[in-house]
Amino acid sequence: MASHHPNSDRPSLEKWQRIVRFTRMAHALKPPDKSGLPVPEVRVCAFTTWSVRRRNSVEGANNAFNKSSVGGGKVFSLSGQRRKPYVPRDEEYYTIMYDEEPRITTDVTCTICKGFERSAKIQCRVCGRNCHTNCFERRYRGDEQAMEASKRADTEAGWTCADCENLGQLLDEYETSMLMDKFDEYDSDQSTQITVEEYIEFQKDLCLESEGIEMSKEREEEERELFGNIDISGDGAINWWEFLTAKSIHFLNKKPKSYVLKQLTPREIKRIRDIFKANDMSYHGVLDREEAVKVMKEWMNSVGLESPDGDYSKYLLTSSCVIPWDTFIREHAVTIIAARINNVGKQHFLPVKRKS
Repeated sequence: MASHHPNSDRPSLEKWQRIVRFTRMAHALKPPDKSGLPVPEVRVCAFTTWSVRRRNSVEGANNAFNKSSVGGGKVFSLSGQRRKPYVPRDEEYYTIMYDEEPRITTDVTCTICKGFERSAKIQCRVCGRNCHTNCFERRYRGDEQAMEASKRADTEAGWTCADCENLGQLLDEYETSMLMDKFDEYDSDQSTQITVEEYIEFQKDLCLESEGIEMSKEREEEERELFGNIDISGDGAINWWEFLTAKSIHFLNKKPKSYVLKQLTPREIKRIRDIFKANDMSYHGVLDREEAVKVMKEWMNSVGLESPDGDYSKYLLTSSCVIPWDTFIREHAVTIIAARINNVGKQHFLPVKRKS
């Protein structure tokens, strides 16, 4: 009988090379740290689980990594063993009460230096954690986007910290692996960025392979518009963080509603519920369609976002004529999470209702 090699479940060299590449991409997008403060963690979801699997039993590891994935066909775990596809379900119904006030807490310590000094601070509008203005400026010196976003901390739109802005942490290991593979497929020249030419070429090949026909001009224009929606920076290329954010929202849309609702913070719930209540003329937690569209418009404007064409009805994801609070918050939980990104204006990641 052949003996089992002790390192047979170690990820392959190719997989580790990919991990290193994505980690370097994460570092490349951060400014050099000249503050002398502790270096922040690399916020990239990659396969760093081999050592965990070595410490735990095989059964426990399989249970940990086989929790969720979407789709059919052959699906394999990290160990290479075939497993059954997982279809998410709302096994546990969860809702957010209309009349129950969310418990909002504030962490008075600085997330960078961990100090209690009473100097000027900026506060995350999502989690409520604080950061000294001086600490933030030293750490993100040279990062123009981060510095510009921090200026909105004292406005109604607010500012989101790096932890809350990283939507990739809401995905599991399998979904992150799929995104890394897909990014590599798009990025044919391995330049760590997807150009519009690479994106369109990949979509043409996919159309020819899956449907057996060449992509039409109309569909190509739609794909270019979709590329522009992901390319928030407008530099003509999609980097890893833009790709991760857009696809994370796509995966969250497929997850159970209760799971997504539990990811909302009390501050996010309070902001949109206050606007909902202000438009609830009956005081029964129910709006008609016109009032619900008004809520979406006021909420988007409150976080600094606008509709590119002035049509806010497409951001209302339910088709009902009468919309109670429970339905409204369950359908738009992903929308609220998508608004965490520090973008202001008409370029954003908010999902829109599909055309029938």
